[in-house]
Amino acid sequence: MIVFVGCNRTAFRGSPNGIGSNSTTSTFYKKSNLEYLTLGRNRIEVEELMGLPEGRTLGEKSDYLWDYRRPVKDEETGEIFDWSLITFHFSQGICSSIDITLANPPPQLLDEEKTYNKDNGLKSLP
Repeated sequence: MIVFVGCNRTAFRGSPNGIGSNSTTSTFYKKSNLEYLTLGRNRIEVEELMGLPEGRTLGEKSDYLWDYRRPVKDEETGEIFDWSLITFHFSQGICSSIDITLANPPPQLLDEEKTYNKDNGLKSLP
């Protein structure tokens, strides 16, 4: 992944998979990169960077909230949390803050993945 940054914080992504990829592991995001590249950006720029949000709601202060489930690397421990919730807060069309909740998929989702077969849908359990 290639990121070019200019003096006015303009950024261009070299990879459509996200921010902070590693060739040996799957794509993940870093909190510091998300904050640096999205705070102060408009909704179109955030959507170009992150894709379509999985959820959109109206916050308590009449700001718009966009939710994404993405892998995020905890910069303190180095662990990648595969099902983290990233919430962008937009005030007057500009990203004003970001909330990141680190999480792994719940066990129920992991169990469903084990019983799913791509060839024929659900597989019968023994």
